[in-house]
Amino acid sequence: MVTTDKKREVEVLVVQCGGADPVPEKNVEANIKLVYEAVKDRKPHFIVFTELSNTQYFCGYNDPKWFGLAEPIDGPSVTRMREVAKDIGCYILFTFYEKGFVKGEYFNSLAVIDPRGELVPGTLPDGRQVKCYRKCHIPDQYSYSPGLNERYYFKGGPGLPVFDTDHGRIGSLICYERSFPEGWRVLALHGAEIIFVPTAAWGNYRADSWGFELRTTAVQNGVFVVAPNKGGSEITEGERIFYGHSIVYSPMGELLAEGPKQQGPATIWATLDMSEVERHGRRYTFFRDRRPELYSSLADVSRNGY
Repeated sequence: MVTTDKKREVEVLVVQCGGADPVPEKNVEANIKLVYEAVKDRKPHFIVFTELSNTQYFCGYNDPKWFGLAEPIDGPSVTRMREVAKDIGCYILFTFYEKGFVKGEYFNSLAVIDPRGELVPGTLPDGRQVKCYRKCHIPDQYSYSPGLNERYYFKGGPGLPVFDTDHGRIGSLICYERSFPEGWRVLALHGAEIIFVPTAAWGNYRADSWGFELRTTAVQNGVFVVAPNKGGSEITEGERIFYGHSIVYSPMGELLAEGPKQQGPATIWATLDMSEVERHGRRYTFFRDRRPELYSSLADVSRNGY
């Protein structure tokens, strides 16, 4: 007997942020204005922003002044977005520079806000709950200038949580983390159907690999990939041209939506048929044929000289 999966459509609004203002409040309000313009005639289930949407991308130089931009999760930026989520009646994935509870701890974070304006807790693989996702893989390298000294500004998060929503289980990786296949697989193994990848990326090398890297991992893990990237020029100590090109792929590797290159701000819509996640598992039997017992060296740090 042949069965037909019933469509389960989810509408996603991707906000491709442009060059940001030095004042976080101005960025939050500018992004909210973009959102309200976009939702006049179409209601989203999810809204997602690019990485660090309430600030400029300030990494590249060690300057303690930028720590002053960080806010706690109950600070003004998250609180304002909670109001917007409740008003529109949708989930908002809000990226922000987080000031931790412990003195001296700062994070590159994403809060999941539900249609009631409440924070959705995430569940780590070991069962612990977290208030938001905190970027885990923190770059510190200088293959181009200005570089990526994120370790000066951010502490790595405690793990890779999934978040349960009315429209499926979701997860997130942030920017640099898209290049770590282990992170994708952990989220997929714990039931994520959509993986959001907020990004603020520039540089020709990363632009060249952007699309095929995300498409490949969508197919390998059987997930929707929603990857907003900042677009356009931004000046802090130096100028960066963010390459934009926000992109959405289905689990089958189909391009569902893409944003303009090197431009921002912009908004992009994508419709996700969530029944494709189940169909993927019948077409590509990757998870059936996995051999976890062969991969134990991935977690054996003694083999890596530690």
